[in-house]
Amino acid sequence: MTSHDDNFDLGFDVPGDALDYLDPEILKKWPQGLSDMLTVIESEYVRGGDDMKAARRRAFAAVRAISGFAGGRSLYVPQGRQLDRALRDREIWERHTGDNIPTLVEDYTLTEAQIYSILAEQRKLARARMQSDLFADRVKG
Repeated sequence: MTSHDDNFDLGFDVPGDALDYLDPEILKKWPQGLSDMLTVIESEYVRGGDDMKAARRRAFAAVRAISGFAGGRSLYVPQGRQLDRALRDREIWERHTGDNIPTLVEDYTLTEAQIYSILAEQRKLARARMQSDLFADRVKG
């Protein structure tokens, strides 16, 4: 990733160390939800072992990525069991190698039929993501 890729798209380059000099008052001017998102992500990176400076930098990058994906529109984020299930299903999809169904059954305490059902649903979601990317490329090109 170049330093330009990690900057806000403001039409000009922002120095790579700009976050080191960011006035904390700027955060107060952000919408509360965005400020909360930054704080939560930063805290999670610190819990994961990052120092404060690295956590802050990575949190800004994560918020930029979310903004690039969902900026300007409402974004529903599930919670509780619904979130846990969605993350579990995505993790099963990512761990699936084609020959590890028994391991997934054991690791997630699910039946073989449940694993196959989750994989089928995740396959549909992956296909939809890929197809939307293909159509987006046609529109641009």
